[in-house]
Amino acid sequence: MGRRILNSWIMCLCACLLLASTAGAVEPSAGTAEVSRGAFVDALYDAHVANGGTPVVSEGSAAPFRDVGSWSPYFEALCWAKASGIAGGYAGGAFRPSAPVTRQQAAVMLYRYAQTTDLPLEGGSSRDLSGYRDADTVPGWSREAVCWAVHNGLWYSGSAVELRPDAAVSQEELGVLTECLFQSGMAAVSLPAAPEGLTLELRQCSTTGATLLLKNETEAAFSYGAAYGLYRQVNGGWYEMNEEAASIAILYTLGPGESRELTLHWGDMEWAGVLPQGTYCVSKSGTLGDQPATVSATFAIR
Repeated sequence: MGRRILNSWIMCLCACLLLASTAGAVEPSAGTAEVSRGAFVDALYDAHVANGGTPVVSEGSAAPFRDVGSWSPYFEALCWAKASGIAGGYAGGAFRPSAPVTRQQAAVMLYRYAQTTDLPLEGGSSRDLSGYRDADTVPGWSREAVCWAVHNGLWYSGSAVELRPDAAVSQEELGVLTECLFQSGMAAVSLPAAPEGLTLELRQCSTTGATLLLKNETEAAFSYGAAYGLYRQVNGGWYEMNEEAASIAILYTLGPGESRELTLHWGDMEWAGVLPQGTYCVSKSGTLGDQPATVSATFAIR
Protein backbone atom coordinates (compact mmCIF):
# COMPACT_ATOMS: atom_id res chain seq x y z
CA MET A 1 0.00 0.00 0.00
CA GLY A 2 1.40 3.42 -0.97
CA ARG A 3 2.37 5.94 1.73
CA ARG A 4 -0.22 8.48 0.52
CA ILE A 5 -3.03 5.92 0.59
CA LEU A 6 -1.92 4.72 4.01
CA ASN A 7 -1.84 8.25 5.43
CA SER A 8 -5.33 8.95 4.08
CA TRP A 9 -6.52 5.69 5.61
CA ILE A 10 -5.01 6.60 8.98
CA MET A 11 -6.54 10.06 9.16
CA CYS A 12 -9.95 8.82 8.00
CA LEU A 13 -9.73 6.16 10.67
CA CYS A 14 -8.91 8.68 13.40
CA ALA A 15 -11.81 10.89 12.35
CA CYS A 16 -14.23 7.96 12.42
CA LEU A 17 -12.96 6.84 15.82
CA LEU A 18 -13.09 10.24 17.46
CA LEU A 19 -16.58 11.00 16.17
CA ALA A 20 -18.04 7.59 16.91
CA SER A 21 -16.54 7.39 20.38
CA THR A 22 -18.29 10.59 21.46
CA ALA A 23 -21.68 8.89 21.52
CA GLY A 24 -20.42 6.11 23.77
CA ALA A 25 -18.39 8.16 26.22
CA VAL A 26 -19.07 7.67 29.88
CA GLU A 27 -17.88 11.20 30.73
CA PRO A 28 -18.87 14.28 28.71
CA SER A 29 -15.53 16.12 28.82
CA ALA A 30 -13.66 15.98 25.53
CA GLY A 31 -10.34 14.17 25.20
CA THR A 32 -10.36 12.61 28.67
CA ALA A 33 -13.86 11.08 28.31
CA GLU A 34 -13.99 7.33 28.79
CA VAL A 35 -14.97 5.34 25.71
CA SER A 36 -17.54 2.56 26.04
CA ARG A 37 -16.98 -0.97 24.81
CA GLY A 38 -19.77 -0.62 22.27
CA ALA A 39 -18.46 2.71 20.95
CA PHE A 40 -14.97 1.27 20.62
CA VAL A 41 -16.13 -1.61 18.42
CA ASP A 42 -18.51 0.64 16.49
CA ALA A 43 -15.71 3.10 15.67
CA LEU A 44 -13.36 0.31 14.61
CA TYR A 45 -16.03 -1.17 12.35
CA ASP A 46 -16.87 2.19 10.75
CA ALA A 47 -13.20 2.79 9.97
CA HIS A 48 -12.79 -0.77 8.67
CA VAL A 49 -15.66 -0.32 6.20
CA ALA A 50 -14.64 3.22 5.22
CA ASN A 51 -11.27 1.90 4.15
CA GLY A 52 -12.42 -0.96 1.96
CA GLY A 53 -13.41 -3.59 4.51
CA THR A 54 -16.43 -5.74 3.72
CA PRO A 55 -19.53 -4.59 5.64
CA VAL A 56 -21.65 -7.15 7.46
CA VAL A 57 -25.24 -7.88 6.43
CA SER A 58 -26.93 -7.62 9.80
CA GLU A 59 -30.59 -7.56 8.71
CA GLY A 60 -32.29 -10.67 10.02
CA SER A 61 -29.17 -11.72 11.96
CA ALA A 62 -29.46 -13.21 15.41
CA ALA A 63 -28.35 -11.06 18.33
CA PRO A 64 -24.56 -11.42 18.72
CA PHE A 65 -24.85 -11.01 22.50
CA ARG A 66 -27.79 -11.25 24.86
CA ASP A 67 -27.59 -7.54 25.70
CA VAL A 68 -27.08 -6.39 22.08
CA GLY A 69 -30.14 -6.85 19.86
CA SER A 70 -31.29 -5.22 16.63
CA TRP A 71 -32.42 -2.23 18.71
CA SER A 72 -28.82 -1.44 19.71
CA PRO A 73 -26.85 1.27 17.89
CA TYR A 74 -23.92 -1.16 18.04
CA PHE A 75 -25.80 -4.13 16.55
CA GLU A 76 -24.15 -4.14 13.11
CA ALA A 77 -20.65 -3.50 14.46
CA LEU A 78 -20.95 -6.22 17.08
CA CYS A 79 -22.33 -8.70 14.54
CA TRP A 80 -19.14 -8.05 12.58
CA ALA A 81 -16.86 -8.19 15.62
CA LYS A 82 -18.40 -11.41 16.92
CA ALA A 83 -18.28 -13.13 13.52
CA SER A 84 -14.68 -11.98 12.98
CA GLY A 85 -13.53 -13.19 16.37
CA ILE A 86 -12.60 -9.68 17.48
CA ALA A 87 -15.11 -9.45 20.35
CA GLY A 88 -15.96 -12.45 22.52
CA GLY A 89 -17.93 -10.93 25.38
CA TYR A 90 -18.37 -12.22 28.91
CA ALA A 91 -19.45 -15.53 30.36
CA GLY A 92 -23.20 -15.87 30.02
CA GLY A 93 -23.32 -14.25 26.59
CA ALA A 94 -23.28 -10.54 27.52
CA PHE A 95 -21.06 -7.87 25.97
CA ARG A 96 -21.80 -4.94 28.32
CA PRO A 97 -21.63 -2.28 25.57
CA SER A 98 -22.12 0.66 27.95
CA ALA A 99 -19.19 -0.27 30.21
CA PRO A 100 -15.91 1.62 29.73
CA VAL A 101 -13.38 -0.24 27.59
CA THR A 102 -10.13 -0.79 29.48
CA ARG A 103 -6.66 -0.61 28.02
CA GLN A 104 -6.19 -4.35 28.14
CA GLN A 105 -9.60 -5.00 26.56
CA ALA A 106 -8.77 -2.55 23.79
CA ALA A 107 -5.38 -4.21 23.29
CA VAL A 108 -7.04 -7.62 22.93
CA MET A 109 -9.52 -6.38 20.33
CA LEU A 110 -6.86 -4.48 18.38
CA TYR A 111 -4.61 -7.54 18.51
CA ARG A 112 -7.36 -9.75 17.14
CA TYR A 113 -8.15 -7.19 14.45
CA ALA A 114 -4.49 -7.07 13.43
CA GLN A 115 -4.50 -10.86 13.16
CA THR A 116 -7.65 -11.00 11.03
CA THR A 117 -6.31 -8.35 8.63
CA ASP A 118 -2.69 -9.56 8.52
CA LEU A 119 -1.24 -6.19 9.54
CA PRO A 120 2.58 -6.42 9.61
CA LEU A 121 3.15 -6.01 13.35
CA GLU A 122 5.70 -8.00 15.34
CA GLY A 123 4.77 -10.23 18.24
CA GLY A 124 5.80 -9.27 21.77
CA SER A 125 7.03 -11.14 24.85
CA SER A 126 7.02 -10.77 28.63
CA ARG A 127 10.39 -9.01 28.32
CA ASP A 128 8.52 -6.04 26.89
CA LEU A 129 6.77 -5.56 30.25
CA SER A 130 9.89 -5.83 32.42
CA GLY A 131 10.22 -2.07 32.86
CA TYR A 132 6.74 -1.67 34.40
CA ARG A 133 6.24 -2.16 38.12
CA ASP A 134 2.65 -3.38 37.70
CA ALA A 135 3.45 -5.95 34.98
CA ASP A 136 2.30 -8.76 37.28
CA THR A 137 -1.21 -7.33 37.36
CA VAL A 138 -1.77 -8.17 33.67
CA PRO A 139 -3.89 -11.36 33.64
CA GLY A 140 -3.30 -14.34 31.40
CA TRP A 141 -6.29 -13.65 29.14
CA SER A 142 -4.85 -10.32 27.99
CA ARG A 143 -1.12 -10.78 28.53
CA GLU A 144 -0.21 -11.80 24.98
CA ALA A 145 -2.11 -8.84 23.53
CA VAL A 146 -0.64 -6.40 26.08
CA CYS A 147 2.90 -7.62 25.32
CA TRP A 148 2.17 -7.19 21.61
CA ALA A 149 0.77 -3.68 22.14
CA VAL A 150 3.74 -2.55 24.25
CA HIS A 151 6.24 -4.07 21.82
CA ASN A 152 4.68 -2.27 18.86
CA GLY A 153 4.32 1.14 20.51
CA LEU A 154 0.56 0.81 20.95
CA TRP A 155 0.37 1.36 24.70
CA TYR A 156 -0.33 4.75 26.29
CA SER A 157 -0.98 4.71 30.03
CA GLY A 158 0.39 8.18 30.71
CA SER A 159 3.14 6.67 32.83
CA ALA A 160 6.66 5.46 32.09
CA VAL A 161 6.57 2.92 34.92
CA GLU A 162 2.95 1.74 35.13
CA LEU A 163 0.83 -0.07 32.54
CA ARG A 164 -2.48 0.57 34.32
CA PRO A 165 -4.19 -2.19 32.29
CA ASP A 166 -7.56 -1.84 34.06
CA ALA A 167 -7.88 1.91 33.47
CA ALA A 168 -10.39 3.11 30.89
CA VAL A 169 -9.35 4.28 27.42
CA SER A 170 -10.03 7.95 26.71
CA GLN A 171 -11.24 9.37 23.41
CA GLU A 172 -7.82 10.91 22.85
CA GLU A 173 -6.01 7.65 23.51
CA LEU A 174 -8.41 5.79 21.23
CA GLY A 175 -7.50 7.92 18.24
CA VAL A 176 -3.76 7.46 18.79
CA LEU A 177 -3.94 3.73 19.57
CA THR A 178 -5.80 2.87 16.41
CA GLU A 179 -3.81 5.27 14.26
CA CYS A 180 -0.68 3.52 15.47
CA LEU A 181 -2.19 0.17 14.52
CA PHE A 182 -2.16 1.18 10.87
CA GLN A 183 1.27 2.81 11.03
CA SER A 184 2.87 -0.34 12.44
CA GLY A 185 3.51 1.55 15.64
CA MET A 186 4.36 5.20 16.17
CA ALA A 187 6.55 6.80 18.79
CA ALA A 188 6.31 10.31 20.13
CA VAL A 189 8.56 12.82 18.36
CA SER A 190 10.88 15.40 19.88
CA LEU A 191 10.43 18.96 18.70
CA PRO A 192 13.76 20.84 18.46
CA ALA A 193 14.16 24.16 20.23
CA ALA A 194 14.12 27.25 18.04
CA PRO A 195 17.23 29.43 17.79
CA GLU A 196 17.10 32.51 20.04
CA GLY A 197 15.39 35.36 18.23
CA LEU A 198 13.34 33.19 15.85
CA THR A 199 9.73 32.93 17.02
CA LEU A 200 6.34 31.77 15.82
CA GLU A 201 3.46 33.52 17.62
CA LEU A 202 -0.14 32.35 17.49
CA ARG A 203 -2.61 35.03 16.41
CA GLN A 204 -5.76 32.91 16.20
CA CYS A 205 -6.70 29.25 15.75
CA SER A 206 -9.79 27.16 15.02
CA THR A 207 -10.74 23.61 14.10
CA THR A 208 -10.02 24.42 10.43
CA GLY A 209 -6.90 26.57 10.51
CA ALA A 210 -4.67 29.09 12.25
CA THR A 211 -2.96 32.45 11.75
CA LEU A 212 0.56 32.88 13.11
CA LEU A 213 3.25 35.56 13.07
CA LEU A 214 6.74 34.43 12.10
CA LYS A 215 9.35 36.85 13.51
CA ASN A 216 13.07 36.91 12.81
CA GLU A 217 14.98 38.98 15.36
CA THR A 218 18.32 37.33 14.59
CA GLU A 219 21.17 38.69 12.47
CA ALA A 220 20.72 36.07 9.72
CA ALA A 221 18.04 35.44 7.10
CA PHE A 222 15.55 32.62 7.69
CA SER A 223 14.65 30.71 4.51
CA TYR A 224 11.69 28.33 4.51
CA GLY A 225 9.14 26.60 2.30
CA ALA A 226 5.36 26.40 2.34
CA ALA A 227 5.24 23.08 4.23
CA TYR A 228 4.68 22.86 7.99
CA GLY A 229 4.44 20.20 10.66
CA LEU A 230 1.31 19.58 12.74
CA TYR A 231 1.45 17.56 15.96
CA ARG A 232 -1.07 16.48 18.58
CA GLN A 233 -0.27 16.04 22.26
CA VAL A 234 -1.40 12.80 23.94
CA ASN A 235 -0.25 11.78 27.42
CA GLY A 236 2.56 14.32 27.33
CA GLY A 237 3.99 13.22 23.96
CA TRP A 238 3.80 14.87 20.54
CA TYR A 239 2.46 12.75 17.67
CA GLU A 240 2.77 13.78 14.03
CA MET A 241 -0.49 14.39 12.15
CA ASN A 242 1.09 15.21 8.80
CA GLU A 243 4.40 14.95 7.04
CA GLU A 244 6.36 18.18 6.71
CA ALA A 245 7.30 17.70 3.07
CA ALA A 246 10.85 18.45 2.01
CA SER A 247 10.98 21.59 -0.13
CA ILE A 248 12.61 21.20 -3.54
CA ALA A 249 13.28 24.93 -3.61
CA ILE A 250 13.10 27.61 -0.94
CA LEU A 251 10.04 29.76 -1.54
CA TYR A 252 10.39 32.49 1.09
CA THR A 253 13.15 34.39 2.88
CA LEU A 254 12.62 36.38 6.08
CA GLY A 255 15.41 38.89 6.60
CA PRO A 256 16.81 40.05 9.96
CA GLY A 257 14.27 42.16 11.85
CA GLU A 258 11.41 41.15 9.57
CA SER A 259 8.13 39.41 10.39
CA ARG A 260 5.45 37.77 8.27
CA GLU A 261 1.92 36.57 8.96
CA LEU A 262 1.23 32.93 8.03
CA THR A 263 -2.24 31.53 7.41
CA LEU A 264 -2.64 27.75 7.57
CA HIS A 265 -5.69 25.71 6.58
CA TRP A 266 -5.91 22.12 7.82
CA GLY A 267 -8.32 21.42 4.97
CA ASP A 268 -5.41 21.90 2.55
CA MET A 269 -3.95 18.61 3.78
CA GLU A 270 -4.60 15.31 2.02
CA TRP A 271 -6.97 14.30 4.80
CA ALA A 272 -8.82 17.67 4.73
CA GLY A 273 -8.63 17.90 8.50
CA VAL A 274 -11.01 19.40 11.01
CA LEU A 275 -9.22 19.22 14.35
CA PRO A 276 -11.02 17.71 17.35
CA GLN A 277 -10.54 19.25 20.78
CA GLY A 278 -7.01 18.85 22.09
CA THR A 279 -3.55 20.43 22.33
CA TYR A 280 -1.52 20.88 19.16
CA CYS A 281 1.78 22.23 17.89
CA VAL A 282 2.59 23.66 14.46
CA SER A 283 6.18 24.00 13.25
CA LYS A 284 8.10 25.58 10.38
CA SER A 285 11.49 24.30 9.30
CA GLY A 286 14.12 25.96 7.14
CA THR A 287 17.61 27.39 7.34
CA LEU A 288 18.80 30.29 9.46
CA GLY A 289 21.87 31.53 7.66
CA ASP A 290 23.42 28.22 6.67
CA GLN A 291 22.14 26.19 9.66
CA PRO A 292 18.95 24.05 9.83
CA ALA A 293 16.33 25.62 12.12
CA THR A 294 12.82 24.82 13.30
CA VAL A 295 10.42 27.13 15.10
CA SER A 296 7.08 26.09 16.61
CA ALA A 297 3.98 27.30 18.45
CA THR A 298 1.47 25.40 20.56
CA PHE A 299 -2.28 25.96 20.67
CA ALA A 300 -5.41 24.35 22.07
CA ILE A 301 -8.78 23.58 20.47
CA ARG A 302 -11.53 23.73 23.11
